[in-house]
Amino acid sequence: MVDTTAVAATRPPTRFRRILQRAWDVLAMPLLAIFTAFLIGGVVIWITSGQLSTVFEAYGGLIRGAFFKQRGFTETLVAMTPYVFLSLGLAVGFKSGLFNIGVEGQFYIGAISAAFVGQLTSGLPAIIHLPLAVAAGALGGALWGAIPGYLKAKTGAHEVINTIMLNYVAFRLVELLISGPLRDTYASAVQTFRVSPAAELWSLFAVPARLADPLNALGAALVCAFLAWSAMKWWVSDSWLSSRGLGRKLPAFMRGRLPLVVAILVGLLAFIFLPMLTHLVWPFRDEYDRLHTGFLFCIVAAVVVWRLLGNTKIGFELRAVGANPNAARYAGANITRDIVLAMAISGGLAGIAGTIEVLGVSICRCLPLFFSSGYGFDSIAITLLAKNNPFGILASAFLWGAMRNGSDLMELTSGVSKYIISLIQALVLLFVAAPGIVRWIYRIKSVRRAEEEAPLTRGWGG
Repeated sequence: MVDTTAVAATRPPTRFRRILQRAWDVLAMPLLAIFTAFLIGGVVIWITSGQLSTVFEAYGGLIRGAFFKQRGFTETLVAMTPYVFLSLGLAVGFKSGLFNIGVEGQFYIGAISAAFVGQLTSGLPAIIHLPLAVAAGALGGALWGAIPGYLKAKTGAHEVINTIMLNYVAFRLVELLISGPLRDTYASAVQTFRVSPAAELWSLFAVPARLADPLNALGAALVCAFLAWSAMKWWVSDSWLSSRGLGRKLPAFMRGRLPLVVAILVGLLAFIFLPMLTHLVWPFRDEYDRLHTGFLFCIVAAVVVWRLLGNTKIGFELRAVGANPNAARYAGANITRDIVLAMAISGGLAGIAGTIEVLGVSICRCLPLFFSSGYGFDSIAITLLAKNNPFGILASAFLWGAMRNGSDLMELTSGVSKYIISLIQALVLLFVAAPGIVRWIYRIKSVRRAEEEAPLTRGWGG
């Protein structure tokens, strides 16, 4: 008689079970870290308030403030957007073996660069001025990030020390520029001049009105065409078509030019129909809603970084340098170039985050003197929680944005200080950085993988 139990035990797991197991392996530690942090936070609220009901009132207010109050969900997305760009920048550095703790300073340099270009070149159409301002912010952050990268590559000076010092240089430099040459002398507050309306990042409410201008519609169509071309180049190659027997079915003029043809087609359709569709059917009708198009681009940025690190020669080199620089050098990698490039990409993403805050979020569409965000340091926890995965960063940034946005209503409804959120975030960071604590609490067997063995950053002077 056959033992069915033994046969079932030796049967290989199904594909669905393998997917579930892999998802659990990836998500278990972050989810348990978050759950444990909120649990301990609840205990602290209970002890300090003396009432268990206060815990439910506080967390209920946090959830309502983040998702269910008027404009709560969209405000969470607004808070999430700079976190995504900054965390992606940190992830590029971590993958390259570099700890770019200076993203806060690069955030400031990107913001002041965008503010300067945004008010300097007034009179340009939005199709030129807005990309120019964004490019200025990205370039400013990239240059500020490349400085410690160059020092690291040439002298061995550790990037943590250099970026920490450059943070304070950036803060004081931005204060000097706002108080001096870039100050708006007509404003009662100390701030820069307002950027040109053409350089402002569009709110989603204003998209139908903006697209009524043919030049703006052309700019949107070019963006759609570029995204379509990039997607086709990345995922639908000629070899991919040939392997499925589709290459010969295409017309002769499209063979080898399919990405370009699709991009032109998408661009034309977007130019013709996008203004009409947004005018007729557009869900964002609240004129006081601050959600802007930068949120859409942070999702695109996550896809681009994922593709860059995982499927390009440059990304492979950066990861190789991060895992073992000596082996990468032996294989022919240019270590100096790769370190500077990694820090420049990291700083450029941080600079775009600062640019978005000035062009799309700031009430005055300017840079005020007391521009304190704290986004850069929070993003370290977000990146660690996501394990440097760009799509995990989207989820982690959404959580941080929800906590940041919902904390005010939590304090208002329960009387619990909103700074309890900082405690919860610190606990999340603790449990993510020391997963052995979580494994010990929940009696989880440790399964070590090669990527977990690799160091986050290299040692001093390494």
